[in-house]
Amino acid sequence: MKKTLLLLAGFLLLGGLLVRLFYPQQNQAAEKILSRDGIITQIKQINRLESTAFYIDTIIRTEKKGDWRKLWQDAQSGLFIVRGKVLAGLNLDKLTQENINIVDGKAIISLPPVEILSADLENIEIYDLQTGTFNLLPAEKTLFQQVQTEAKRQILASACKADILQHATRQAAVQLENLFTLTQTQVSVYPAAAPPCKVSIYSRIK
Repeated sequence: MKKTLLLLAGFLLLGGLLVRLFYPQQNQAAEKILSRDGIITQIKQINRLESTAFYIDTIIRTEKKGDWRKLWQDAQSGLFIVRGKVLAGLNLDKLTQENINIVDGKAIISLPPVEILSADLENIEIYDLQTGTFNLLPAEKTLFQQVQTEAKRQILASACKADILQHATRQAAVQLENLFTLTQTQVSVYPAAAPPCKVSIYSRIK
């Protein structure tokens, strides 16, 4: 009986030592996570949060009238089918310590506004191309530049019409909450109001 009690006491002592060894490290880790710097570091590891992707196929028509002095042989017209992709989300470089507060062991995160992160033309298909009366002249480079410019404007306009920024705002908050759920960190995420989606603002985005 005494041996049993001694063994039990030994196990309890060993258990107490293990608790002392490991729990302080866990508490220190928790304190590190629940600091503004710790929260910023975790979030910025993902660099930017692409919360919404918008795909669209659009048709672009182009036309250049010919010069009568060249007998209208320099006239050009084309019909193109373009597939584009617009990404919206958070540029996390804009997240600072001012966006984060720690209250009663919980992180309160106020997000900056979402924005259009990229607008890309994934594929341009020539459906019809006419160069001059007999279609003998090569197409001018400016024709394809015109197609790219107009196509990007159209896919951005379509994305704005589909409320891409409003959708990205909602998804950004959900994705960040899910990120911290994996680390068992208590957070509340408050997204900023979605900004106006104006094509002119984003027309130079690649």
